[in-house]
Formats: sequence, C-alpha cells, structure tokens
Amino acid sequence: MLTLAVESLSWIELERLNEDAAIRKTVKQLKIDDKTVVDEARKLVYETMRRLNAIDFLVDAALEPDNLGNLQIGLRSFLRLYTYIVHYSDEPLAYAYELVDHMRTILRKREYKPAQDIPDLIPLMSIPFNEISDTQRLAYKYFHPSWYVTELFNEFGEQQTEHMLEYIEYPSYLRVNTLKPNSDSLDALYEKGFQLVQEPQLPDTYRILDEEGLTDTPEYRDGHFIIQDKASILAGIIADPKPDDLVLDICAAPGVKTSHYAQLMKNTGRILSIDYNHRRLQNWEYLMERLSVTNAKPIQADASKPDTLPKIEADLVVIDPPCSGTGLFHKTPSSKWRLTPHSIENMANLQKRILWNASRHLREGGTLVYSTCSVTVEENEEVVKTLLDRDPEYRLVEASPRIGDHGRRGLDEAQRLYSYKHGSNGFFIAKLVKNK
Repeated sequence: MLTLAVESLSWIELERLNEDAAIRKTVKQLKIDDKTVVDEARKLVYETMRRLNAIDFLVDAALEPDNLGNLQIGLRSFLRLYTYIVHYSDEPLAYAYELVDHMRTILRKREYKPAQDIPDLIPLMSIPFNEISDTQRLAYKYFHPSWYVTELFNEFGEQQTEHMLEYIEYPSYLRVNTLKPNSDSLDALYEKGFQLVQEPQLPDTYRILDEEGLTDTPEYRDGHFIIQDKASILAGIIADPKPDDLVLDICAAPGVKTSHYAQLMKNTGRILSIDYNHRRLQNWEYLMERLSVTNAKPIQADASKPDTLPKIEADLVVIDPPCSGTGLFHKTPSSKWRLTPHSIENMANLQKRILWNASRHLREGGTLVYSTCSVTVEENEEVVKTLLDRDPEYRLVEASPRIGDHGRRGLDEAQRLYSYKHGSNGFFIAKLVKNK
C-alpha cells in the first residue's frame, strides 16, 4: 500500500496525471489486485495532494538550507506522504515510522542519504500562522495556492472566500436515463439496498446517499442511469432543448451533457456534437451507444478557430468550454497546484474565442447556454460580457429553474453554484437569446 501511494504521487508529478489516473497506472505497474490496498492507498494519495502546499512548507523547513526541489522524485514523494501522516492523519506515529523503514529498504542508500535525519525533524515543524498575511494564512489553513486565495479574497471578501476554500464532502448524483425502454433501474437499485433521494426541481435526478458499488451494477453498465453532478444536470434543464430542435453542442466530449440533451429531446431532432480531441470523441461514441442516444452526431473540429464549425443556424447552442476547473478542486486536488494566474487568463481568452465562433451559428430567436465548472469571474461573467458588448443582438435572460446564486458583475440572470452552499461542483451557467 505504501509503495503504491509513493509511486502514485511520483507519477502525478512526473506526468501531470490526476490522482485516479496515477493510481491506475501504478496498480498496473505493480500488478496489484487487492481492492482494499488500492482504496487505502487512494485515500493517502488524495489527502496528501489536497494539502500539498502546507506539506511542502513543512518539509522545506526541515530540509533548510536544502529544499525538496533538490531531491530525487521518489524521495520527495516519500517525504510528502510521511509529512501528511505525521501532521494531518489520525494514524499513530508508529505507522509513520513503518513508512520510514519501508522507504529505507526500497530507496538506494545514496538516494535516501540527503533525508536521513529529516523524518525526525518533520514532526517538530509548524507553519507560523501568526507571522504571515491573511491570504497566506487562508492558503495554508485550507490548502490552496496563495494566488488563488488572493483572487477569491479580492472578489468575494474574507467570509465567502473561507467558505469556498473549506473542504467539504458533497454528494454524488445520478440521472435516470429515460431513453432506455421499460426502465425499472430505480426499483432494482432500491432492492439492492442503495439509498437515493429525489432532487427537487431536477427531473430524473437523485442524490446518492451511499455510492459504494453503484457503478458495478448491471443497471449502470447497461446505461439505465449515469452519474452526473447536480450543477451539470441543471445546465441541461436550463438549456431546455425541444424535440426536433437542431442543437450545436460545443466541446461535447465525453458526452454526459449530450446524452441529457438527447433525453430531453426524446431522441428526436439533431445534435451536432463538436470536440477537437479524437480520443475524447471515441469515448463520446461509446457513451452514446451505452445510453441509447441516436439523434447525436460527433464532429471533430476546433471551435476556437473561425470557420471550422458546421455551416448551420441552430435552434440551441450549448457551450461547455475548457476551463480551469476551480469548481472541482475538492474532487481533483492535484489540479490546483498546476494552475497559475496566467492559466486563468489563457483559459478566458480561449473561452472568448469559442463563444464568439459558436454564437455565429445561432438562428434569430434561438438560445445559447454557456457553462463552466469554474468559479472565477474571468472565465464566466467576463467572458459572457464580451459577447454582450460585441454583439447587441444578444441579451441575457433568466437561467431558470433558479437553484444557485445570482451572477456577478451585473449579470444577475446568470447562476453560480458553490460546493459549500449548493452541494454540487462549483459552477456557472448563463442563458442568452438572440433577438429577432
């Protein structure tokens, strides 16, 4: 288990993988088939990555005048895992010392030598919360990059920023796939002991009280339901595609939202699903087959470039562009350490190009829905405002049903969802119409 955790942490750093991808790679590499071992290692990896800035501070303090950057990657991963266990887990110190002995046996003597005394020093280290700025204090207390904390602090104020940074466990959701004939999947799940609670205002949507084993059921494998976050489902309800509509689905892969549009359209009309990534479109095709979607067609194209989209006038354009994923930090902690302020700026510029190009393909009187799983204003309100300022034919309308908070920067009709408040991914949804 400890080797699996250390190796996975190393792959996250080496290949910029997310936690699950790194664990899968390591499980295959080490030929591990014990689910309990994998689950325990997964928890260690997630919890270590979640606290990476504070962990690195403590390790660097113990290494001073040296630092983590000068150590071999395996040794870095070991020290990070060890520091998590000592400072942030409920495990006894004996467990941490077991890790030390374990690493001494698998690391070469020369590789381990620079850190031979560090395990004794790390438990004595602490973060000087009384000597640092408010934003640094929040960054180390809630384990987020300082630049991101500063950005939230300036936009939302201290109280809401603290809520947004605090780690919470929020539920998963499933959407029943009504495209499957004679679906009795809910009854089957209830009979198997799964507990589900219907989500108000969102048809066919259920909060999962215990998801252990849910994706192993034949009902899931046969496509009778799909796991989809509440905010993502809300975006589909707000888009409200009608039977026989022509829908332009931008940045569509892997297709979870596409399948929802098809369900709302009762598999009639046409959905043209655009994505630039061939591999993701292959996953899209697999999902459409599993969920019995027949009215959607995949098209490989780069929506950020002009004149690459189909020459149509759609009734509905839905855009789910690449984003920073700040609304998913709670679920994919490794992603927050890869982002910089420049990343947000680059994403926003890409999103503006995609939005502008896609908006050229909406008929008069049609509807455009823009959504992201980010909470930054730069990727949301500021992107939508560029279209409103550039093209007077567009106007913002109420994104209903109203579940989230109002948008910012005067875009009250838009919706914002926050994990701490709405029990979902952080999310933004704006609905626009093109005047006749």
